[in-house]
Amino acid sequence: MPARSPLPDPGLSWSQARVPRSDVFDDTYYAREGGLAEKRHVFLGGCQLPGGWRASPNFVVCELGFGTGLNFLSTWDAWRRTKPLGGRLHYLSVEGYPLSPDDLRECVGAWPELRQVASGLLAAYPVPQRGFHRVFLDGGQVMLTLMFGDVADALAALEAEVDAWFLDGFSPDRNPAMWSSTVAAEMARMSRPDARLATYSVAGDVRRVLTEAGFDVHRAPGFGGKRGMLRGTFRKSAAVSRRLQPWFAHAPAARIRNGKAAVIGAGLAGGNVARALKRRGWSVAVYDAANKIAAGASEIAAGILMPRLTAAPNLDGRFYAAAWRFGLDTYEDLANHGLPLLRDRGGALQLAVDADEDARQQGMMSDPPLPEPYLYRVSAKEATELAGVSLRHPALFFPHGGWLSCELASRALLDGIEMRLGARVTGVKRQSGQWQVLGDGEAELGTADIVVAANALGAAALDPLGWLPLQSRRGQVTWARPSDATRRLHAALVFGGYLTPAHGGRHCLGATFDWVGDPTAPSLPDDESHHRNLAELAAALPGLDLPPQSVVDGWAAVRCTTLDHLPAAGPVPDDRAYLKDYAELRHGHPWARYVDATYHTGLYTLAGLGARGLVAAPLAAEIVVSHILGDPWPLERDLVTALHPGRFLVRDLKRLRV
Repeated sequence: MPARSPLPDPGLSWSQARVPRSDVFDDTYYAREGGLAEKRHVFLGGCQLPGGWRASPNFVVCELGFGTGLNFLSTWDAWRRTKPLGGRLHYLSVEGYPLSPDDLRECVGAWPELRQVASGLLAAYPVPQRGFHRVFLDGGQVMLTLMFGDVADALAALEAEVDAWFLDGFSPDRNPAMWSSTVAAEMARMSRPDARLATYSVAGDVRRVLTEAGFDVHRAPGFGGKRGMLRGTFRKSAAVSRRLQPWFAHAPAARIRNGKAAVIGAGLAGGNVARALKRRGWSVAVYDAANKIAAGASEIAAGILMPRLTAAPNLDGRFYAAAWRFGLDTYEDLANHGLPLLRDRGGALQLAVDADEDARQQGMMSDPPLPEPYLYRVSAKEATELAGVSLRHPALFFPHGGWLSCELASRALLDGIEMRLGARVTGVKRQSGQWQVLGDGEAELGTADIVVAANALGAAALDPLGWLPLQSRRGQVTWARPSDATRRLHAALVFGGYLTPAHGGRHCLGATFDWVGDPTAPSLPDDESHHRNLAELAAALPGLDLPPQSVVDGWAAVRCTTLDHLPAAGPVPDDRAYLKDYAELRHGHPWARYVDATYHTGLYTLAGLGARGLVAAPLAAEIVVSHILGDPWPLERDLVTALHPGRFLVRDLKRLRV
């Protein structure tokens, strides 16, 4: 779903009977009499819920047409009262004409009996933007993934195994795209055996396309004045084009209730993975060679918090735009739980300090990668007012940006997690269906059902990951006393480098990004790097330059990055099997010929966050955990596979490097 054009407005209006309707489709969102009862009868009753989820610890509903959210709220309400012990509900919903947050608030207010769940939805509902948006409700027991955009495009980009389908688009004669054979084929591709469907529509064309796709459908009594509805069960599939390339095939899911995980690395990567697993009921132990949390690149006391956006909607820009929103939700949730976070939310200004950057920003805003209120383009005068200091350049303004202590964020993420610090992991070994975590002399440090290597460059030191092409970059920041010109600064400035507002009597100025000869050597601040940080500030913002005598301290560490600057997030391939099974990629043979990927069962990685760990880590960790558990993927397929660790092996084969 690469397009970033604005989503169309449904044209919400209200009938005299206070029933919401769409002027675009000239149709109501639910029945005039008993809208909530109608939803329960047609969709919950039609898919035999809640009985259907009582035997399933992880149940997946996919809805076509989110509308006013009433189906979701009625499902969530029923789930809260009847869920299986330790169960999780995934609710996926496509909407091409989403309501604004204000319109949604007005619509759900009509149902006082759903007040508790409605307040949770309203708090989590995103400003609509094309793409996938996952939010967590009920402490993570309910995961809502909203897919805003064309229904056929959204389903074609989705990877999920669905237990129940709610077909709730506007009537087929007014919204035919929702009821097409293309949509039905995608439903068949993702349906589990015996998956159920329900819809109020009994149109002959609807019955035909569902039957051709492999669903046994029958007519059932409708609700109220409507005499009929359709119910169906998935029995078999007609030929459906495969969507997932074999080298990115799903790894076997760890379908274990309350499993045990070992996470190697106690920084942002490991912290986000551990938290995502704990939220799903897993027991997690985190191992780190250091005697403290966030001892490596995650130790920085003031990491810049701002997304890395691109002018064109490419994979890189789309991932970081999605990661920005997901990351903001993550840190806000930590703060809402009372966990200490040191942060400055005064916003971030990405300054157009030269003509090329100015042209790039103007091009970006012709098709914005983020909606308001997440992103604005401001003039130099407006930037000056926002920053509190004199600026001569226009800028992109991120109101939710600023800076955040990476160390405290890591500590908050790992709150309540079992920590094994001072435990240097030298290897992992699969034995009798379990992973052994090994230390010096192959001493066993622990066992687990799955292992996630989230220890930056250390991941590639483990034998199964020795092929992973991670790179090291040294980064140094400079702590400097404010000058008369900078002490009033109250927004983070980004200009190639960055300058934060003063905190504790000092600015954070950074950061270098240098090649490293020996990444294992101690990385200490040096005067030459301080000089470069000061010189970059002076060149970009001469009115805000800081003298050498203002430097009071510094911090340096080695960052782990990848060749394409996207994280490696997902299951760990068996590199020998890849090179054997996909050898013919050197000759460009069609991918349909190949067997599915072979993985090291139960082994995963999250590494290569580079300088963007604060933004990238939360969503990348959610991708990893979705791979582990076989959950629906939280992003479009092309974005998830863009982070797949096996991409490097496939690229080398295609480029005749191996």
